[in-house]
Amino acid sequence: MGVSTLADLDRVLADLDPSVRAIVAPIVLVLKALIEGLQQELARKDARIEQLLRTIYGRKSEHVPDPKREARKRANSKRTPEEREAARQNSRENTRRKRAELPVVEKTIPIPEEDRICRACGGTDLHRVGEGEVSEQIEFIPARTVRIRWVREKVACACGECVITAPAPPQVREGGLYGPNFHAQVVVAKTCDAMPLHRQAKALAREGCHINPTQVGAMFHRVADQVEPIYKAIGATVPESSHVSADETTQPVLEKGGTRKGWMWTFIVPAAIYFKYDPTRAGKVPGAVLGTSKGVLHVDGYSGYNTVTVPEQRRRAGCWSHGRRKLFECRKHHGHVVDPILDEIGKLFDVEVAAADRGLYGTDAHLALRQAESRPVVDRIFELLQEARGRAGPRSTLGEALAYSINQEKALRVFLEDPKVALDNNISERALRIVALLRKNALFVGHDEGGQNLAILLTIVATCALHGVEPRRYLADVIVRVNVPGVTVDELLPWNWKAPAG
Repeated sequence: MGVSTLADLDRVLADLDPSVRAIVAPIVLVLKALIEGLQQELARKDARIEQLLRTIYGRKSEHVPDPKREARKRANSKRTPEEREAARQNSRENTRRKRAELPVVEKTIPIPEEDRICRACGGTDLHRVGEGEVSEQIEFIPARTVRIRWVREKVACACGECVITAPAPPQVREGGLYGPNFHAQVVVAKTCDAMPLHRQAKALAREGCHINPTQVGAMFHRVADQVEPIYKAIGATVPESSHVSADETTQPVLEKGGTRKGWMWTFIVPAAIYFKYDPTRAGKVPGAVLGTSKGVLHVDGYSGYNTVTVPEQRRRAGCWSHGRRKLFECRKHHGHVVDPILDEIGKLFDVEVAAADRGLYGTDAHLALRQAESRPVVDRIFELLQEARGRAGPRSTLGEALAYSINQEKALRVFLEDPKVALDNNISERALRIVALLRKNALFVGHDEGGQNLAILLTIVATCALHGVEPRRYLADVIVRVNVPGVTVDELLPWNWKAPAG
């Protein structure tokens, strides 16, 4: 009789003569333990190989649509045709309204002289008919690098004792060759568009402005020095917020013989997106940023946040997307186990979409909706997780995925008690995408100081975007005004800044 599974081995053992079974049983127990360990190790290696193949040949992220997008599709499928058409009309109107805000450049196309003859009588006594034929076209006007020749008026009194000169133009530093808009463009191109400084130098050379990449780098770091007081003021607002989302990612740093690993952290509050660089991933960073402040900290399962998520300080809120992602990675070999759990998690996102559609998000009504609809789903999810855990080895890929969510149960339930806590922490992951793009395009920062300067400028630009402030215009203004006597840092914060006239 063949033996193909451990269950078959148990059946064969049960059929043996009791005297033989007493001798064989201890050996079988040892063999079963070895086989189970090898099976778990093989499953881990299979999962690792699959992950590496996906990294090399395919997408690094999961191949399943985003749960929020899927929830939105399900919600849209329940709308009537009239409701879907109304939503499309609203989208079109929003697009038209944004286009209408573009500046208008009016250009007139004259009739060529050879055509200014009446086709009926051959006369040339023509007069204008109204405004003419009017049409609109969205066009791109390329940016230009120019050399401005400032001429400051200078006058002298007839008495010969007094000479008056017009004020100097805006300057980032006294005697500097490059203006504030040039500095601002360098920063925005890197922190918004992930364009490395050496590529910027090449692009400028194509426009006729030949500049050494080291000069471009000097401008980048000079702006960071100028706006550091604003950066510190933004950082001071983070611990004041009752709800903070945080995450971290690697930031390579150049060193002799290659690179070493640094870390870029982000802390997000309603008023700001704050970045901080540190050479380590240690828990001292959350402690330095948040101090002993109280409230909720929305993070993944990383233990580095344990220093601030203690009873007398911050309450830890978990991320359902992280737990879902780990379960999804097991679908290929354990779909029958994880698919029911993934379906239940999808129902949680359905509730969030419904709350957003009704305009309830973050309100007491949203909390009541979660209590009524989400809580039973969460209870069911953890029942399924516990059931599945009993059938998975603790060191297997499935066992580790199940353990992640089970160990995070307390944090994953926080959203049921606070409507301002999101279902996931994807807002932090989105904020760190620019860091990932820079890793791909610029590869590394030159030193730890460069990493912190990048964090400073990422903070300024991301917070500007959060408040609908155009970062290039903002930077060009504040890097000149930040050291002007009488100008306070508070009035230069992105949410308080007033664009200069003209």
